[in-house]
Amino acid sequence: MRIYCVGQLTADIIVTGVESFHLDVDTMNVDGIVIKNGGDCMNTAIGLARLGAGVDFGGMVGDDMLGRYLRAVLEENGIDVAGLRINSDVPTSSVIVLIQPDGNRAFLYYGGTNRKYGFDDIDMARLRSSSHVHIGGTYQLDLLDGQNAAHLFSKARQLGLTTSMDVTWDPSGRWMSVIEPCLPFLDIFMPSENEAKYITGKDDPVNMAECFLEHGVGTAIIKLGANGAYIKEKNADGFFVPAFKTNVVDTTGAGDSFVAGFLSRYIKGLPVYDCIVFALAVGAHCIREVGATTGIPDEQTILDYIKNNPL
Repeated sequence: MRIYCVGQLTADIIVTGVESFHLDVDTMNVDGIVIKNGGDCMNTAIGLARLGAGVDFGGMVGDDMLGRYLRAVLEENGIDVAGLRINSDVPTSSVIVLIQPDGNRAFLYYGGTNRKYGFDDIDMARLRSSSHVHIGGTYQLDLLDGQNAAHLFSKARQLGLTTSMDVTWDPSGRWMSVIEPCLPFLDIFMPSENEAKYITGKDDPVNMAECFLEHGVGTAIIKLGANGAYIKEKNADGFFVPAFKTNVVDTTGAGDSFVAGFLSRYIKGLPVYDCIVFALAVGAHCIREVGATTGIPDEQTILDYIKNNPL
């Protein structure tokens, strides 16, 4: 069972111990600065690989130091990078991540090569050999977002694949208009509560999920951060699942690790509730460490954690 992860990857320059940030202050001391992998799709791909899934990656990096670093990280995690494109004219996407002492963070984002990756860059041989296709980083993939992503999902459905999507923040404010063409082709859609609020115009997770199902999604999952998640499948009652209690160091990648945890169980045919609990446990491990994927362990560690820790 292989998953073809398509979309965003970045080099994250992580700054910890940021009490506040003001451009009119010449110098501020911080606790540390490190470079890690990032980007919604890359984070999810690495999480899936560590949890035992076979993963192929489709995205674009520049012919530069950061691009070579991200390729090496993918390979180190056992991910097939045959579909990773190299653009010699545009720098690799990068993000400055400012992390406060309580683990909350803000991003300064440079799109770079993510904005140059489109439908024509997708490896169709990889698609045909996969069982599931996932797009991560929607709203920051200029040449793939919208109709091109819908075309990919339609093609995947024709080949018998299942499909899923996760989105990032939309600074342009387009929200529903970008993803609406994709929704009828999605088996799983997993936005955060804040993203879903802007996409649907609804304030309640129950109504958000209903809106997505009305647009054709098979299963809508609203990620609620510290409050867990809400799940609604077509022709079934929706339900909330609370989060695990854990120590928060850095919330970067929490949602992406949740997606990885869910999909790693979903492709094995497990019930949705089991997939959600597993996803929440992976998320709980992610936020204990600095970096989007640093804290993600193997499958057995998560299963042991679920057995020994109540929600």
